[in-house]
Amino acid sequence: MLPHGDRTPHRAGFQSGSVGALMNGTELREERDSKVRGEVAITHREGGLLMASFAHLCIAVWDVKPTRSLFEIQKAHLAAAVAREPGRALFMCIVATSADPPDQEIRDASAKMVASHDKNLAGCCCVIEGSGFRAAITRTVLTGIMFIIRSPVPFHFCESVMVGCKWLESRSGRGKLQGLAERIDRVRTITR
Repeated sequence: MLPHGDRTPHRAGFQSGSVGALMNGTELREERDSKVRGEVAITHREGGLLMASFAHLCIAVWDVKPTRSLFEIQKAHLAAAVAREPGRALFMCIVATSADPPDQEIRDASAKMVASHDKNLAGCCCVIEGSGFRAAITRTVLTGIMFIIRSPVPFHFCESVMVGCKWLESRSGRGKLQGLAERIDRVRTITR
């Protein structure tokens, strides 16, 4: 286990802290290496929130109900991604079936977080995993919130990582997100 707050990239397989999950088995030395090798770099894994980056994409995976402190971690990671790739950065937020819906305060803060990046964020995809009534209602409510905010950021809500990755690929225009759904699934599996 990593000490609380450790931000040094490591090989995948640790249960908490920040790790670099590598698809080709080599060690991640710097975050920019993930862009070169096509790897998913995990930058946070603790408290039910996994944060990762892949090329110009910031990824958040929620396994628990969002809290204010975890939300602030997500917000900081997204801000860093947008600062690195203004106008090209993408964001994928994955809400696992195990995660309870956030309180209204966090839903509002999430919508404002995305909208605050304006045209510096090329797209945002929120994956509410599952196909049942609860997941469908959650996607509908979140779509309504984003409509009210009138964000200039293109956004999409869907039920699976695969569908979300296809939508983000259409926003990317770079062709570098192919195979991303499989990479995300692998990272989620080895960091559990």
